[in-house]
Amino acid sequence: MGVKAKVSIISPCYNGEQYIARMLESIMNQTYEEVELICVDDGSEDRTADIIFDYVPRFKLSGKQLIYIRQENQGQAAAVNNGLKHIKGEYLSWIDCDDFLTLDSVEKKVKALQANPQCKIVTSNLYVVKENDIDNIIEVKGTSYGALNYQPKQFFLTLTGMSLMECHCHLLLVDAFRAINPTLEISRCRAGQNYQILLPMYYYYNRCYVDEPLAFYVIREDSHYHSKRTLPEELERLEELLRMLEETFQSMNMPDILKQEYKKQSAFMIMKRRALERYGRSETLVRE
Repeated sequence: MGVKAKVSIISPCYNGEQYIARMLESIMNQTYEEVELICVDDGSEDRTADIIFDYVPRFKLSGKQLIYIRQENQGQAAAVNNGLKHIKGEYLSWIDCDDFLTLDSVEKKVKALQANPQCKIVTSNLYVVKENDIDNIIEVKGTSYGALNYQPKQFFLTLTGMSLMECHCHLLLVDAFRAINPTLEISRCRAGQNYQILLPMYYYYNRCYVDEPLAFYVIREDSHYHSKRTLPEELERLEELLRMLEETFQSMNMPDILKQEYKKQSAFMIMKRRALERYGRSETLVRE
């Protein structure tokens, strides 16, 4: 039997002492053995680092690798960039430290990509749960998109809010990502990290789909996704997201007329999402 390809998983962490062990356990116990988890501590002030260090020897015993990197507080995008500098795997995923995976998540995604060589990225559904009731499944996110999930071209669907965006749903081929982003860096905006990785991948490559929930998205009441912003704060956030998307489009080799059209579509999509966050089904909207 040949050597299995390594999977790199990046997790930006900040003050995650209350829940990071759950994420670490879910990756340490993956059925797929060739995994390295890179935890980038974005200047935590609690016991996040101590908990990660406690898991380093346990990961080694499980046949996996846990790498700890600390940086001054610079935000999630900077943490992702820091993690990207250290990846050694042929596959890449990323996960927030309050979310977690099913134990067969990595294995099934790797198999899906190996079975579909025409695709360079794979996505699965995910369970939505609440922090204070983790065993109660609120929703299986992704099923509502129906047949759209099976479309290999996901770029426009993503712009119009009709594609899964949660980071730990995805696994991509590092060589494909490096071919369109040689520096392995994303813009250091406060939001939109998933867009910056997924949109270029979807513009250039096909995606395959696993019709099964292989991850858990955890809703926390103290999350900034639940915070109430003033109108000026909301407008500032909107402007930053649009700026991030414009930078992402500029980095891609597409005609200018398409860039302008996609920018309009993006503005409409983000304003719709913000309206739903404030007045509608806020709990299960995607994280940027």
